[in-house]
Amino acid sequence: MRKRHLLMAMIIAGSMSMLVACGGGSKEAETAATTAAETKAAATEASKEKETGKKAETEAATEAATEAEKKAEADSADVGKFIIYEYEAGGHPVTHEMLVEAGMGDTYLELYKDGTGKFNLFHSLLDITWEPGEITVYGTTKYPYVLEGDTLKLDMQDVAHYTMVRDDGSTPAETAATEASESKDETEEAKETTEAKDNASETEAAADSGKKVPDGVASGDGLVSEEDLQKGYVWLNKVAKDVFNLTYEDLADHFGVEGEFDKEEYSDHMQRNKRYYKWISKDDSNHFIYVNFDEKDAAKEPGVYRVSSFNTSGFSGSDAEAKYLDAVKAEASDADKAATANAKMKDFTIEITPWGNKDDIVKVGMQIPDSGWAYDEKKAHLVENEDINSFGAGFIQFKVEENLDKFDTYKEKFENYKDIDDREIGGKTFKGRTYKNIGYEWTEYLAQLDDTHAVSIGIVRVDLSDGTMGDKILNSVSFK
Repeated sequence: MRKRHLLMAMIIAGSMSMLVACGGGSKEAETAATTAAETKAAATEASKEKETGKKAETEAATEAATEAEKKAEADSADVGKFIIYEYEAGGHPVTHEMLVEAGMGDTYLELYKDGTGKFNLFHSLLDITWEPGEITVYGTTKYPYVLEGDTLKLDMQDVAHYTMVRDDGSTPAETAATEASESKDETEEAKETTEAKDNASETEAAADSGKKVPDGVASGDGLVSEEDLQKGYVWLNKVAKDVFNLTYEDLADHFGVEGEFDKEEYSDHMQRNKRYYKWISKDDSNHFIYVNFDEKDAAKEPGVYRVSSFNTSGFSGSDAEAKYLDAVKAEASDADKAATANAKMKDFTIEITPWGNKDDIVKVGMQIPDSGWAYDEKKAHLVENEDINSFGAGFIQFKVEENLDKFDTYKEKFENYKDIDDREIGGKTFKGRTYKNIGYEWTEYLAQLDDTHAVSIGIVRVDLSDGTMGDKILNSVSFK
């Protein structure tokens, strides 16, 4: 664990030092957090020295802001807040979860409509200007980005390559639609300001010209009911597990029909093959979901295309969520319960120790599915995915300390704190609570096992309702 955090600290420190002016968590992340803090302090001092007496740069920044404002007004589809979920620096990948553990999970890029913005880089809040496809830091240093659906990829060249996802609940298509509603020419403006609309235009043009589907490429009419279409979007955006690992076949199975193939291409920027599909409302052909798929690992999985981004067109994603989210969650829970009832289980035991005392072992026995789940020993996470590093996968976290107070060290940082019903686990009564912390919505159960051992079971993105797999696993837990 320390080695990984030290590596992450070095990566973060290297990223900051190369930026020059650009510039909590668990105990296990103290080394990384301390290193990053020291680097940030040094970078801040360097920034002050750099800015002293540089009037020309200030004037350049002003001019850049003015120019960016003019250009940004022309295309507001990029406006919004984007949260980091992974980046690569020096050839080393750093996941959002690793940043969260180091207390740095709030790294984000926010683009305002007036052409200005904020880049919160490892707790160092930078003022930026921007125009579609490019941000400018300190009025002089420019970095390109590409926005595909709700996924923004920022190329900071020799510093790092960031991948971020939209956080404001809207999509580029919704933003464009809002802007277009204020225009006399709604159709044309929407087409100019959203990738989904651009691709839709290309799709229609290709269809009119007798477009052919390449040999070996799956394709259908993509037609589903309006309700299933909107529920499908809600499922993708709010309920699906490990959404960016879903294959084309997974999504076709979910909708029950093959998607309508649009086009395929090779992305020089991403250095991978891409395919584009639509699922379309039977009731209104202007209502559809446009999904981009990437052949993410052509060497190991040739021909396997996984979701890279998705977008709505013709209907509001936020309205769909307001109308169908509860129903979609209930359907997913019912499917989980049905699968759980017939799942093959196996006995499984983990060992957890208090921080700094590897000899004081508490064994936790349980039953888990024979497949579909994995255990991350370094984090003591039981992960709802066979890949422990899968982005967005739910997990059950086990921790042990000497007493319950140890689990309240960062309680003042908990948001939306609420006490919930007790739960009996392993013959002990566990106190329950929910809250938001370090970017996660937690359900946590706590109990003092004996005079020197208190246990915390923290759950993130795992359904615990009666009859689900999460419920079944907790009901099987025992302590040794």
